[in-house]
Amino acid sequence: MTRLLAGCLLLLSFILTFTCVVHTQDKTNSDSDTTSAVTGVWRGNSTCMVKNSPCHDEVNVYRIAKVADKPGMVSVTADKIVDGKEVVMGTFEWKYDAQKHSLDSSDGRFHFTVEGNKMEGALTLADGTVYRRIYLKKEKQGQGS
Repeated sequence: MTRLLAGCLLLLSFILTFTCVVHTQDKTNSDSDTTSAVTGVWRGNSTCMVKNSPCHDEVNVYRIAKVADKPGMVSVTADKIVDGKEVVMGTFEWKYDAQKHSLDSSDGRFHFTVEGNKMEGALTLADGTVYRRIYLKKEKQGQGS
């Protein structure tokens, strides 16, 4: 009876360990799959929507990478092209919702809709005014800088 109990406990321990390993792998794989739609280099332009403002139309480069240990979060480094050179405007953590195909800044000012290799969005001011419209296209791996 003791051997049988020991065997059952060993089997139960194996099943629990296996279940934990599979669950951890599924979580890791599903997270990388959800953010992979937006990770990479995106290039395009942003157009000013408010006349007589300090805003200028720009050529943009967004570099997007997965954030470790933060499911659904990506790091976005936004650059603008000035005199042919990339100038970093900032690096931010944004949330990607794979079901809605949306990418949003934590403050809600930037909102993008992602459709395949195209991303369109806007920068909205606190009062709801659309300040910029942004149009980006994802580069193929190995293309660009």
